[in-house]
Amino acid sequence: MKYKLLACDVDGTLLTTDRRLTDENIKAVHDLMDSGVKFVLSTGRAYPGVKQIAEKLDIENGTFILYNGAMVVENKKPIYSLSIDKDVALKIIEEGHKRNSTMILWVENVLYAEVPSDKLQIYKEINNTDPIFIGDLKKVCDQKVTKILWYDDPVSTAKYREEMQQILKDSCGFFISRPDFLEFVNPNCSKKTALEFVAKYYGIKTNETVAVGDSYNDIPMFMGAGLPVAMGNANEDIKSLCKYITDTCDNGGVAKLIYKLIKENNQ
Repeated sequence: MKYKLLACDVDGTLLTTDRRLTDENIKAVHDLMDSGVKFVLSTGRAYPGVKQIAEKLDIENGTFILYNGAMVVENKKPIYSLSIDKDVALKIIEEGHKRNSTMILWVENVLYAEVPSDKLQIYKEINNTDPIFIGDLKKVCDQKVTKILWYDDPVSTAKYREEMQQILKDSCGFFISRPDFLEFVNPNCSKKTALEFVAKYYGIKTNETVAVGDSYNDIPMFMGAGLPVAMGNANEDIKSLCKYITDTCDNGGVAKLIYKLIKENNQ
């Protein structure tokens, strides 16, 4: 078998632009797993944010790369996790306050926020999780902070990423997971390191793995996969890094990729 594992991004990849999981993709994922290929969701979301998707795919007890690689969950339990250093987390929150950013913080699968807002309501719906409001996120930095997210507009998000890279240097990992989301995680984690962990965990070689995604946080995952695949709706600079480009998320891109893999495995 040429390919044994497919790591699949969620938003803008498996889901349509309006965040729907189509029957076409559900059937294709089932057909892929029936053919013997392992299917792993790889996302910036926390587990509650993929739970409904996993149920529809009938993989609730499967393997998930979460928080952009800060955690890997198998059978609903973490088997790999990294957190942000306390001093770094405090600095990120301080800088977020200076920029009036809408900030969200995850301690494993518990969601914290400071005050209610329209943006937070949107994030809550995406992740299927009610936040705990604590007024100041610094109050939970004594715990193991898995991820901090800034939710702004796309122009500000790109600008803030450059600014924070200069401020934090190598003490933190940075991802723009969608144009208005800037995410901070442990510097040693990425979708690449998590994919490598999962592959090794299951005894699968790098050249037997496939990764498909559409955004900048997927680039490390592409670097760790035998076959990196960009969605048709990805930006051109992301497409240029991949060996294959499938159709868009609104036109069955993941399903088309899956049937291509099944066909190649059967040749």
